[in-house]
Amino acid sequence: MKKSFSVVGTILVVLSLSGIAGALEYTFQPNYNNQGGDNNLFDLNDLDHSKVYTWGINWNLPANQTIVGASLSFDNIKNWKKPTRSDPNDLWVDLLNSATNGVTVESDNEPGQVNYFSESEKEGKSTLLKKWHNLSNKPQDITYNFKKIQVEKLTSYLNDGTFGLGFDPDCHFYNDGITLTIQTTTVVPEPATLLLFGGGLLGLAGIVRKRLNK
Repeated sequence: MKKSFSVVGTILVVLSLSGIAGALEYTFQPNYNNQGGDNNLFDLNDLDHSKVYTWGINWNLPANQTIVGASLSFDNIKNWKKPTRSDPNDLWVDLLNSATNGVTVESDNEPGQVNYFSESEKEGKSTLLKKWHNLSNKPQDITYNFKKIQVEKLTSYLNDGTFGLGFDPDCHFYNDGITLTIQTTTVVPEPATLLLFGGGLLGLAGIVRKRLNK
């Protein structure tokens, strides 16, 4: 009987492994590419209202992992002054299909209340993540959690190992750092071969049990 229970115990362990899932988290912070910028400038130059920023990230999703969530966080972000109705006071953030690795800064020639990346959205090269309006002039931590459809877009953009974020501040937003977090899950697959193997072991256990009971 001991031999029979030993075989069945092995089967149960093998089959239970097929359902194991593990959650992982990856964090990214912006830095400048090789354009002579400050490599530690994690606040995107405090999001100057006269500039537009693209942050390109080269990253390959590890095998057997699936993206289940993502978030974008701003530390101690604040408006440079108290918002008024006459000022745009908008911060637009887009998810980009591709962008030059690192951070690139350009002058924003668009008028207020217009998203710099609106044209690329129409062309299917980006998707709007979030528009903040009238952020307070008091420092606060803000975290935006991607919607399901945005997580799906991020996954599709990562097919070639590159994606990016675009920031269009229509006011000046001081902050102490920006962080992108991606959550994934890893699931050990349950292939048909594993089930067949388990079935074979169960049959073997039955034979052993019959012989021991004779």
